[in-house]
Amino acid sequence: MSLGTSRWGLLLVALGALVMPGGCEQSTPLVPPELCASVVCPDSQACVEGRCLATTCQGVACGAGRVCERGACVDPSCLGTSCTAGEVCREGTCRRVSCGGTATCFPTERCVGSECVRDGCLGVACPQGTVCRSGGQCRSVACSADFACASDERCGPEGRCVSSAGCAAVSCPAQRVCREGACLALSCTTGEQCGPGEVCRAGGCLSATEACAAVGPCASGQVCRAGVCQAVVCGAGKPCQGLEGCRAGVCEGPVRAELGNLVPAGGVLPPGPGSVGMGLGGTPARGPTHTLYPGATP
Repeated sequence: MSLGTSRWGLLLVALGALVMPGGCEQSTPLVPPELCASVVCPDSQACVEGRCLATTCQGVACGAGRVCERGACVDPSCLGTSCTAGEVCREGTCRRVSCGGTATCFPTERCVGSECVRDGCLGVACPQGTVCRSGGQCRSVACSADFACASDERCGPEGRCVSSAGCAAVSCPAQRVCREGACLALSCTTGEQCGPGEVCRAGGCLSATEACAAVGPCASGQVCRAGVCQAVVCGAGKPCQGLEGCRAGVCEGPVRAELGNLVPAGGVLPPGPGSVGMGLGGTPARGPTHTLYPGATP
């Protein structure tokens, strides 16, 4: 090896020692791409890691910085996290979260025993006199005061827990509508006398979602059931619905009372064969809004 070659070799080694450290120090650190930079989500949705996720669960707003996953409002850091019973996810970790006073739970949770738990009753409407409990089951719960009921309930006048949400948590039977948490049979002559989402059919207010809401007045001796006018037998153990009365062993709609120039809310059906109320003669049959008098003459 010549001296010249040797000198060039030493020079290259020295330059390499100088260049390599400098190259590492000047390298640009890796930055994760902004996945939501070019994503435009529709209303009621927010972008999280490039995906548009709903910000409401079953009609309930989750609040700022939260999204809906599997029917529950969660922090984005909790996406994909499943917690055991009694725990909820906060900042990516499952743990027990205290509640009460100023400490509140997420909108899809409820405070039970001073701890936040998943609300299995969200969107569940129960029959009058019952409330929703764990697992989404509607149950009749006895009480003597409000403290015996859940935080979003109160003790009703009949000694049963009722929802404080009013009609939003109540499911009424056919031909009855909800008013302040109670299912009532209400008479009407026009739709203006009924509430929002209701129609006036055959002399009574009906929920617009009922099958009979789209059916006109039935012929004498018939009433509407499941969207069809038909003869319905009534009597002992076979009551009629809503404002209907039992005449000659069949249910008769309140519109028949109107034809007899009587107001259905007055509670008196025109005299005729048979009886009214539960299909038996005798004492008057009293309901939430009216009283039927067997064989009474107006």
